[in-house]
Amino acid sequence: MSGHPTPDPPPPAAAEVVRDWRGRSYRVGPTARVLTGVPRWVVLARALASVAAIGVMQFGYGAAVPALVDAHGWSPAQALVPFLLWTLFQGATAPLPHHLGARRLLTPGQSVGAGAVLCAAALVALGHVAAPVPAALAYGVLGGVGAGLVYHSCADLVGGWFPDRPGVRFGAVGGAFALGAVPLLPVLALAPSSAPLPAATTVLAAAVLVLGLAGGLGQRRAPRRWWPPGADPRAVALRGNADPPAAADFSTAQAWASGPSLPALHAVVALSGAGGLFTIAVLPVVLVAAGRPMVETAAAVTAFAAASGLGRIASGAAVERTGRRRLLAVLLGASALALAGLAAVADTGPAALLVALAAVAGAGTGSCYPLSRAVTEAHFGADRAAGIPRLVHSSKAVGGLLGVGAAVALLALAPPPATASWLVTAAVALTAATLLTGALRRPFPVRTLPIRKKIWTAGRRRAPM
Repeated sequence: MSGHPTPDPPPPAAAEVVRDWRGRSYRVGPTARVLTGVPRWVVLARALASVAAIGVMQFGYGAAVPALVDAHGWSPAQALVPFLLWTLFQGATAPLPHHLGARRLLTPGQSVGAGAVLCAAALVALGHVAAPVPAALAYGVLGGVGAGLVYHSCADLVGGWFPDRPGVRFGAVGGAFALGAVPLLPVLALAPSSAPLPAATTVLAAAVLVLGLAGGLGQRRAPRRWWPPGADPRAVALRGNADPPAAADFSTAQAWASGPSLPALHAVVALSGAGGLFTIAVLPVVLVAAGRPMVETAAAVTAFAAASGLGRIASGAAVERTGRRRLLAVLLGASALALAGLAAVADTGPAALLVALAAVAGAGTGSCYPLSRAVTEAHFGADRAAGIPRLVHSSKAVGGLLGVGAAVALLALAPPPATASWLVTAAVALTAATLLTGALRRPFPVRTLPIRKKIWTAGRRRAPM
């Protein structure tokens, strides 16, 4: 051994603070590897694996309703009540991970792990508890809060570490959420009624727990206004986009006071979420009641979820090249027309047309979430501390109450069998969301100039002769 002490490793390079032409400040560097020990793509892959694991709790629930009815002896309306509570709590927990992190109660990685534990417990309860009320509370409350913690913690992680990649920031997490359910949907739709539901939910709970804990372990939030070295934020701010950046970074109070844009965005997310969640809950029931073969039902449900995931990714990548508000209005309008078409062909229409319309409806309703977030940032800024995008996304809870609540009411009160005309209900909600999106207008800052008690003006001068 040498008698000389081992020199300490050099400290990480300090962040360089730069400002763009609008006065926004950015902290460029150090790299993600220096700050976390791993490159950014590892943070992204782990977050997406956690989100993909819980996607079946939303996109697979409608396909699992017949199995719940056979296993527990519930009515179809009773089988949807746990999903109704789940949508309420999953949407309402959008601001929770940020508040927990700001108060140093849970890190993002701990939030993901805690959410995975709650989701696993909810899935086990759904398979093993036959009493409707305890099962609904376990799946709805525990599973909804757990899924909200996983989804929104991962969205914050990815958004913070990829400020220079709008396509990743807006669409990756939502795309993984929908696509994670796709491999299981044919199994859920084609499984015989005698399949052991408790064993299946236990295996699924174990997978959710393992992927959630592995994805959340050691994850750290990016520093506020962090920017990766090698990409100049000033050049990005000057880059020509279809939509200009927000005039300023609004606080939550300023956003509410700036005009009708923020309430309208809440309504758009609530209505589009209602249409999508209603379709997830009702489409398998409608197709089975119409006498469709189980293979066609499985194909339509799988196409809806797959298109929802791919639509989220594609729309997230397109936000810098296409007008965000216009693209959102077009996709919502297309999904409304597709659902109206589904209502017309669900009974006797061609199977290929059925699957195609389900895919269009899935792409439109799924794209709402990344595009509404993009519109929110374009209107009110991308300051993660203000939490305005999280606030807008929480309107999904209202959408769940409207969409899944309507599905429960129709199944409980309407005479059987279920009719395809129910899908018109979702088309109406999406049409209203389309009209509201077309009316969105970019707000101006509440105050653009300092207030002066007296404004100086030049005195009158006589022109020289």
